[in-house]
Amino acid sequence: MRLLPAERFAPIFEPLRGKRMGYVTLPGNFGDKLIEMATFQLLELFGVNYYIQGTSEECSADELLVAGGGNMGTLWEAARSVRMKALAFGKPVTVLPQSFNAPENLNYHRVYVREANSLRFRSDAVLAPDLALGLDYSSATEPSEPLGIWLRKDKEALFAGHSTGDPIRACKTVQEYIDLAGTYSCLVTDRLHLAICGLLQKRAVTLLPNSYHKNRSMWETWLQDLGCAWSDALAVELLGRSALRLPAPVNGESTQVRSVSRDSMT
Repeated sequence: MRLLPAERFAPIFEPLRGKRMGYVTLPGNFGDKLIEMATFQLLELFGVNYYIQGTSEECSADELLVAGGGNMGTLWEAARSVRMKALAFGKPVTVLPQSFNAPENLNYHRVYVREANSLRFRSDAVLAPDLALGLDYSSATEPSEPLGIWLRKDKEALFAGHSTGDPIRACKTVQEYIDLAGTYSCLVTDRLHLAICGLLQKRAVTLLPNSYHKNRSMWETWLQDLGCAWSDALAVELLGRSALRLPAPVNGESTQVRSVSRDSMT
């Protein structure tokens, strides 16, 4: 199954047919690898002729595609450095759907952004879905645990404690990342693509904010219509044995929460 139908991605990939495209990878975590899995599926689906272009290798492409995901701007300098090396080839460069945390007014041929809030950083950007929403993936497994709370521990983190851990540190492969999300009936996370992994496997998912607009804007633009819940906070009350307050689905106007005790999950 795909969270969004393949035709939603046609405006990105159909114009690339008939060209030799060099795909430039970016540094990243398993969320970025999930996007890459989807990218390769969609390139094949739309019949795009592509190869992997290293930034230190000769370039034989007609045009270049820079990987989706990650952040435009200066928050993650390693990714920005790769984009600048891609531009240095002198070929038209298309940036697949990303988020902006600051302006990046470099001479790209086309820039896609994956959520509406990032449009303010680049006047010629085109709104398109995060490519992971086009991943064709089916899971035959059922959840084995009632609740998982997985929170990031990096410069985008807003929450500390009350977490099983940072999921990118608990996994060694992207398949493990997908399987981790599928372990739980209810998944609470501020890792955007762990949330998407949960939605792909039809789990009850609540997304929390990160340090800038990305998570909230992705939820408003795409994920709330795909059944994902949102909460601005993760509250923990100590009532003898601790109780976790988990968000119920919201309508975008206000955040509602329901209390789920550990006793009720055993």
